[in-house]
Amino acid sequence: MLHETVRNVLRGVGDLAASADTLGDNTDLFDAGLSSYGTVEVMIGLENALGIEFPETVLTRDTFTSINAIVHVLERLRDGTVPAGGQAVDANGWPVATETVQ
Repeated sequence: MLHETVRNVLRGVGDLAASADTLGDNTDLFDAGLSSYGTVEVMIGLENALGIEFPETVLTRDTFTSINAIVHVLERLRDGTVPAGGQAVDANGWPVATETVQ
């Protein structure tokens, strides 16, 4: 079900070079044309479709790399295993390195 929901949202994103129906679950969405603006469209579309909110901790490029990556994060949100605050994590739950500018 989550895979189909993600595909439905991707159908509405205009910057993909291929149809959401032809993308494999592990296809790199950025290689398929997904832009940073498209990523925001996907995030908002999923929030509206599922009645959820993506916490800042998962707003990374890794989260939106593929349909499977998005579904993995959605499953973790549903299960309550996504940290609500603090350090950002990638789609696999690993901390994302952050740089500090001095």
